[in-house]
Amino acid sequence: MAMINTLRNLIMARLELIKAQYGLKEISYRIASDDQMFPHITYDFTAIVPTDMGREDFVLDINIWDKDQARAFEILDSCRHLFAFRNDPQSTILPTFYETSSGQIDDPDKTIIHLVLRLQSQVYERGDN
Repeated sequence: MAMINTLRNLIMARLELIKAQYGLKEISYRIASDDQMFPHITYDFTAIVPTDMGREDFVLDINIWDKDQARAFEILDSCRHLFAFRNDPQSTILPTFYETSSGQIDDPDKTIIHLVLRLQSQVYERGDN
């Protein structure tokens, strides 16, 4: 559980940088409220079946909704810069993030751009604790 909490704190710290950079009202876990202003971001991370390699793997999905296409792709690139192909040692874990896919999802409201960035995180617990 400590690993998940540390990973969640790391993810939120990075997303808070995006929030500040783009003046977002909030970052939501899984579901944004209906009255959310644009742009907005939701995230979700899910454990993958454990490996025999001494690590835990997670999938991180970052969803971006905006009515401004250029800004939506700029936010996607900023998220990619903060997460993809990054090692970020923490006091108790050693996570590495890899981008597995990104793209646009059709939204029923054609005025909304919905982008998703999917990353895999491979997380090792530090042995020096």
